[in-house]
Amino acid sequence: MIPTFTAKDIYVMMQTLNTKTLIGFSNPFEHLTKYEIEKEWEKTYKKLHKLNLIDLVEKEIKLEENFGNALWIMSRTNMVVEILKDGHQKSYFYFSKDHVVECKETEEGEYTLYVHGTPDHVWNNVIYPRMLVGVKSHSGDAGETIFVPTSAYNAWVKARAVTDVHSLEDINSEGNWKMVSSQLDASLKSMIHNNRLMVFFKEDTQWVIEGMHVLTSPSNNWTFKMIQKDNEELLEGKQSTNLDIVTEILEVLVRMQKQKVTIK
Repeated sequence: MIPTFTAKDIYVMMQTLNTKTLIGFSNPFEHLTKYEIEKEWEKTYKKLHKLNLIDLVEKEIKLEENFGNALWIMSRTNMVVEILKDGHQKSYFYFSKDHVVECKETEEGEYTLYVHGTPDHVWNNVIYPRMLVGVKSHSGDAGETIFVPTSAYNAWVKARAVTDVHSLEDINSEGNWKMVSSQLDASLKSMIHNNRLMVFFKEDTQWVIEGMHVLTSPSNNWTFKMIQKDNEELLEGKQSTNLDIVTEILEVLVRMQKQKVTIK
């Protein structure tokens, strides 16, 4: 049986390794007393010891080798990929040069750790297939783009419709945006999946974020990439083929590489 961990378990494990920042997790003990925090740490250590993942040897904490290697990658990575499927199925991928650790959230709010192979293997066999789920072989209409406020897009996905087309007028002053918004509305009404990809990478001491959404429907596939326009965060959307979607993801990585970031 594969063990699962709570957010508190993961935070304790990361603090044991003196982790400064862990993408995907905030401090779950922020509002607890010192005594309550100590009890949570003790609870986690007992759980890990029962799972044979941790032991105390000569007054020093010793981690099971594979478990310890996975935690070390999570603790020291400078590149993390998040996939959010349909707004609730979430996985974080923590990259090293040789392996990738996936932290997958279950419906019960717990997490399972998986150690995958090389970064190339994970991109080709895990991340791309998950982002392409539900994609049909549509031709797409290259060149027809539409700018959408991120908050509006998230609301439309929940409503499965473009509920406020007038909000697009000021940021889509050129092009045939009304026709494109009508096509988007039709796709939302018959939506199969809406998946989000976020790439976090550390540049010096700062984390930089790139991201995109993939919307699939029986009629059209769409990609929406995060952009800055007139100092406002927007999504730039267009109809896309499956090859276009892979290309958009690769462009996210290219922008990352231009920052001269390397995987540790």
